[in-house]
Amino acid sequence: MKIIIVGCGKLGSALALELYKKGHTISVIDQNKEAFYRLGVDFNGNLVVGNAFDKNTLLDAEIEYADALVAATANDEINALTAKIAKDVYYVKHVVARLYNPRKAKIFESLGIKVISTTGFGVGRAIELLSFSMFDSLSLVGSDASTEIVRILATPSVEGMLVSEINCEEFKVIDIVRGNTSFIPKDDIEVQTGDILYFVIKTSEKRKLKILLGI
Repeated sequence: MKIIIVGCGKLGSALALELYKKGHTISVIDQNKEAFYRLGVDFNGNLVVGNAFDKNTLLDAEIEYADALVAATANDEINALTAKIAKDVYYVKHVVARLYNPRKAKIFESLGIKVISTTGFGVGRAIELLSFSMFDSLSLVGSDASTEIVRILATPSVEGMLVSEINCEEFKVIDIVRGNTSFIPKDDIEVQTGDILYFVIKTSEKRKLKILLGI
């Protein structure tokens, strides 16, 4: 993928290096060119000095060809604005924003922007969010491939649903990733927007699950 990283601080630089090692084409934007020293001499991505919400800066980063953008500056408002421009103006498919204030999470998510928070967990979380669509099949189970393991990004439409309201004979939530933790959910657990839900499901019943979750 072609990915733009906005902000070359601890999170942005670590994410840029990790994605670059995985073979992705990376552009990094930062207002301070000295921040690029964090990337080291072996990084050969596109480095752009400027404000990420400036049209010329985004064009220099080749946003019109980008598959994904991660807004990882130290400012929530800049991250929100940059992410919204990427999604609404340039139709970037995958948009992720760094968030310092968790109270703003629902605002970001209502705009269709995926959210990460802490730096340590943020790199892995961002890569995971970039690596799959809203409904992604991970593996087929059984010689007849009649069962699958799938993962789903919970949208605001399922906010507050109980696991017991989702589980049935055809599919079952087997794990939830939330923030920096993963757990096997009990029936009384409420789903939150941004959760990553792992299901075991009968292959023939995927449409039923999508309808239930509104995706």
